[in-house]
Amino acid sequence: MTVTGCPRPSRAWIRASRLSGMLALGLVAMTMVAPRFSAIPYSRPAALVTFAVLVLATWLLLRRRALVSDRLARRLAFPVGLLCTAIAGFVGYASYYVNTWDPKLIQNVATRAPSEVTALQVAYLSRYPNNDLLLALARQAHRLAEALGVDYGTAFLAFQVVFFALALVATHRLCTLVSDHATALAAMVLVTVLVGLSPWMAVPYTDVASMWTPVWGIYCVVRALRAGTRLTTGAWALAAGAILAIGVDLKTTPLVVIVAAAVSFLAAALGQRDRRRWVACAAQAGCLAAGVALGMMVSGPAVARWARTPATTPGVTASVWQYVADGIRVQVGPNHNRVYGGYDRPTNSATFGKPTALQDSISKRMISAQLERRGPLGTLWFEANKLDFTWGDGMLWAYGEGIDLSRRPVHHGRPFEMVQSWNSPVGHLFGARVALTQGLWWLVLALAAVGWLRARVTAESLLLLLTLVGVAAFTLLFQGRSRYLLTFVPVLAVAALWWTADVRARMAAGWKPAAAGGRAARRAAARGRHRRRPWLDG
Repeated sequence: MTVTGCPRPSRAWIRASRLSGMLALGLVAMTMVAPRFSAIPYSRPAALVTFAVLVLATWLLLRRRALVSDRLARRLAFPVGLLCTAIAGFVGYASYYVNTWDPKLIQNVATRAPSEVTALQVAYLSRYPNNDLLLALARQAHRLAEALGVDYGTAFLAFQVVFFALALVATHRLCTLVSDHATALAAMVLVTVLVGLSPWMAVPYTDVASMWTPVWGIYCVVRALRAGTRLTTGAWALAAGAILAIGVDLKTTPLVVIVAAAVSFLAAALGQRDRRRWVACAAQAGCLAAGVALGMMVSGPAVARWARTPATTPGVTASVWQYVADGIRVQVGPNHNRVYGGYDRPTNSATFGKPTALQDSISKRMISAQLERRGPLGTLWFEANKLDFTWGDGMLWAYGEGIDLSRRPVHHGRPFEMVQSWNSPVGHLFGARVALTQGLWWLVLALAAVGWLRARVTAESLLLLLTLVGVAAFTLLFQGRSRYLLTFVPVLAVAALWWTADVRARMAAGWKPAAAGGRAARRAAARGRHRRRPWLDG
């Protein structure tokens, strides 16, 4: 049985998109005017000059058609993706250093038999059982390292490269679906610059490993929204749920994509008088939930077999309220900077090893004390600072955990030292690299904001918006820092670039770039410039 195509968003959703764009531009301005410096301070004048140059370059590029034709972009997709993946792997190998926080603990557990795990390591695994999938990957990396005669970091990097490649493929496919092939190439390059060239490629943890799940999940949801039959829409929603379940096993934050997808299915039904639309949307939401359940049921036994987790202490899992307590306190960072709502040692010391119910009680007392001390206005000011601190860090908290900032790369040689000169804290070009990255990060945030403010509003753009708003809400409510945004960089890249193909087409035809609907857009749709659906008045 066929179902109708994805309906036009209502005017309420269009207004929500415009408001979100204005707020996002305000956030970008706030991080420029009053930055809350993260683990690595940067030269603000250099970052602002970089941002201004990039804005000018973007404007000039938008005034002409794509640098490559759509046909050529199709042919370049595979070689460009392969080159980006190879570059990310090389940068990860050259930048590798011995970590000083959770990745190192997981590595130590992975190199031991379950009976040899120490009491402290058992206590850690009991508190954070969500690391079981990471431990399974770590044990396989250890086996691979022994088989190939390489170190653990190199073996885990092989997994990182595969996950990075999966994220690039999903970025390209999603961007092709909502824009064109030339924009998809640009999105892959942007993800490579922000993540593939980042020190995070050298860190054997969940951030890069989980990066492919949100973007693949969103791709499947978009396919479900566009599917022509109930069978195909249900299959895509089921696949989205299964992929996102794996993402949640690796890292909690992909949970926001599940919520965003459910809201998108609901939004597709709102305002529709056709009963079949409501039935189809309910079926999509049901298939999404079934996919999540199926993913957890299938992955659970496999993870247990590969992780070989030692016997843990039941009932002492970290409390949700403990993460809220972390997220409302101020800490001191690696450069003696203020950290807003990060990992909090006093909170963890007070709750570590205690029953979860007692953790709840302790955490709620600490939350109440902070709220009473600050008051409503003080709490709002803290959350504004936390938003600035989290979203204003283009390096995404690189070298910010533990004492990683003091660590040095382990691989030596001229080609590796060339990378280390701009990707290691001891490199003579590192300061310039941080400032350039910060300017690019501002540009990406600004492009996404302009897209929500001025571009056409579609179900796909709303799904991207809901996902990133969900991430922002998650990091405001719970423990957070800019590292938590790394998992969503591909989603942010698509949100920043998808609408630029429409602008290029209009500007090449001599139209004004700010039109978000109306007569010119309707004429463009009639001429076939928009292959999928017309612009919406907003």
